[in-house]
Amino acid sequence: MINKFLFLFCFVLASCLNVNKQTFNAQKEIQGNWLILYPKHILKTNTQRQIYIKAQDSIVSLFGLKLVSFTGNGEFVQIDSLFDSHGKWAVADTGNLTVKAGGKGFENFKGTVVGVVHDTILVEEMVRMGDENIKLIWHLKKIEANDKGASLFDKNKNLWRQKPLKKENDKEIKDRVIAMLRYYSLYFKVVSEESIYFSPSKVFLPFTYYQHGVGLIGFDNNFSGCFYDVNDASKAYQLIQRVVEDARELEFPSRGNYVTQYSDYFERLANYLE
Repeated sequence: MINKFLFLFCFVLASCLNVNKQTFNAQKEIQGNWLILYPKHILKTNTQRQIYIKAQDSIVSLFGLKLVSFTGNGEFVQIDSLFDSHGKWAVADTGNLTVKAGGKGFENFKGTVVGVVHDTILVEEMVRMGDENIKLIWHLKKIEANDKGASLFDKNKNLWRQKPLKKENDKEIKDRVIAMLRYYSLYFKVVSEESIYFSPSKVFLPFTYYQHGVGLIGFDNNFSGCFYDVNDASKAYQLIQRVVEDARELEFPSRGNYVTQYSDYFERLANYLE
């Protein structure tokens, strides 16, 4: 039964891929800005299925909904670590893709660019789990220059990620918090349109997320790492705490799905701070 399913899936996949071996240029196609959507797993046996079920959450949490760039000069950039050292990527004529020193999850990535479906590129990866080799086909959505999510890759929109070289005054801290709120408002908007799930670990704001609301949590390393020291991070946290309490008259948005609601809420908080 599993073999029949795999044959059908592979046939449908092959028929959908925009691949002509003579014209498909994997090196050219992979260049650009991408949102990593999800992996399609190809499981051949019940043993593989049981192994993958245990590892699936950690795999999706590590890679899923990351923003990455493959630049024309061979640099690989994870936007979460935009201001750290960048990795290197290369594609062979066979479509084999390698990423080295690309940050968490991409320290030594090896895959194969197998095709394009509309604006989504497919990258096949063989992952060793236990004694099994399991095939994953990663789906990456291209973010074009005229897409609403394009500014998520703009350095100027990501300056809040850059750790300050000195302590900041109250206005500078407030501006940094506003920039974070606006950034993740847009990020949630893009994710709500492109993905069927949401990964809280990709967001550096000190919130926990519910289906129809958010709640404050203590700030962690991701949040505090955006400020000069723990004291500045504490001021930023207290600022968020105050605006959440002061803005209680701003009812949590009720339209759209819950990720869209997060987007609208963060935009409202940013506007209230200004």
